[in-house]
Amino acid sequence: MKISTIISTLSIIALIGCAGGPRQRSINEMPEYGNQPKSPELLQADQEFLNTVKGKEKESFDHMMNVGWSFFQRGDIGTAIKRFNQAWLIDSTRYESYWGFAAAEGRLNNLETSKHYYEKALSHNGDTKILNPEYAIVLRESAKKENNSEKLAEADNLFKSEIEAGNEKAACIYAY
Repeated sequence: MKISTIISTLSIIALIGCAGGPRQRSINEMPEYGNQPKSPELLQADQEFLNTVKGKEKESFDHMMNVGWSFFQRGDIGTAIKRFNQAWLIDSTRYESYWGFAAAEGRLNNLETSKHYYEKALSHNGDTKILNPEYAIVLRESAKKENNSEKLAEADNLFKSEIEAGNEKAACIYAY
């Protein structure tokens, strides 16, 4: 009798936990703050943050990106995006924050959003030796999900062109 009570209680707890569904992401955990309007408080916080990095924007941008990648490697994607957002807030012209957004969204299996940010990183003069192999992975996964042979061929062609250009990262990823 006691075991059945424990199993029932655990089952109810599990069901209650599942019923809540996935947690809604805050705008801080979305690339470019979700392109949503910010409250006056958030705008003030942004300005205060930017005032603290004034005169050392490059170092601050690089630091935020390094911290973001550190969280990314630990699997804390929400915090990684927060740091990439801070880097983006410091300098939205550099490709690295878009690369971070692309990788993070890819890790969250948001393939279309990931593709968008890889394209944005590339349009901001991103390093193609780094970006193209990762972008090809996202293209490939998206094509497999859609069962789209044309997109799959596009991804394979991107890999092959990078391999032909001597991109060792592309060769390793494609071989894997």
